[in-house]
Amino acid sequence: MRKMKLLVPVAAGLVLVGCQSNPLVTGGQANVGVVDSGTRGHLQAELTMADYTELAEQVTNKMLSSKFVQGWGKRKPRLILAKLRNNTDNENIRMADIYDRITETLLNSGKVRLLDTSATSFDYVVRSELSSNRQYGADGQQLVGYKLELKMFTIDGEMKGQWSGTLTLAKGKKAFF
Repeated sequence: MRKMKLLVPVAAGLVLVGCQSNPLVTGGQANVGVVDSGTRGHLQAELTMADYTELAEQVTNKMLSSKFVQGWGKRKPRLILAKLRNNTDNENIRMADIYDRITETLLNSGKVRLLDTSATSFDYVVRSELSSNRQYGADGQQLVGYKLELKMFTIDGEMKGQWSGTLTLAKGKKAFF
């Protein structure tokens, strides 16, 4: 029994020594770090595909979980998703990708019947807009805020709901991702 008590701490110590990293191993990647795959690293203060996806899903799910939409119950109204408006200072944002993600989220919800924009008979139209504001600080620091907004209207033009989400990106010496 005494030998067993002595063996457990020795074995545990050997396991811990084996888990240490080898400081003698060197390579050309001294400044490389591991980023959590759940984070969205940025080299510039611009949107990435991961940002589009998350923001579009966030706002669309916010709309789908609203009291107004939940009040539809099992009824599936006919909905038109109008063209997404780019009201940012960046004309290179892939608006079709954001539109496609909103469309996919709506279709996968099973709560609406999505119609083409040429349809003449529908219950609601959802207008969407992406806007941004940019602020500059000392030492080249930059802060960019993006806002995605969905607004739902009846065929008569009455607004029934408005949902939005924001994403802020920072770039500069003190900005971290």
